[in-house]
Amino acid sequence: MANLFNYIPEEVSVLLAGILPIDGFVDGTFVSIDKDVMPFTSVRMPDGSMARKYVNSQNYTLNITLHSGSDSNDILTKLWQLDEISQRGKFPILVKDSSGSDLFFSLTSWIEGLPTLSKSSTIDSRVWTIKCASAVINIGGNGEESSLINDLLNIASSALPALEGIL
Repeated sequence: MANLFNYIPEEVSVLLAGILPIDGFVDGTFVSIDKDVMPFTSVRMPDGSMARKYVNSQNYTLNITLHSGSDSNDILTKLWQLDEISQRGKFPILVKDSSGSDLFFSLTSWIEGLPTLSKSSTIDSRVWTIKCASAVINIGGNGEESSLINDLLNIASSALPALEGIL
């Protein structure tokens, strides 16, 4: 019997400061998360051996794509303005797929780049770039819905690289 995996785009949530939901996502890719620095850089030595350098960086870039009519654009703009004026516009962010086990969390995030403001005869999209420091990530599957226990285990295991040097 084949396994059945369910992905439900509406079950992907983005929360700012744990309470402000972001909504108004576009069709297609609406959230993307990239690690800024890969942990290992490999180098081939003249004798044919390999060496690798390790960098402990838990920094990520999160891109959120909203349609131009989304009220969340106003919230993100206000956070960017607060940061520009006071340098205190940092916030925690959570991205969670409740139909699976994907999970991303950062305590210290900020708006890195404003989207291009464009107007056209169609509904435009706004791509918000958010930098996330000391983040944890679990890239999981959609074989079953995530549970609180699984979420806690995923966060704990994903935080291990960030704890290097502390333990």
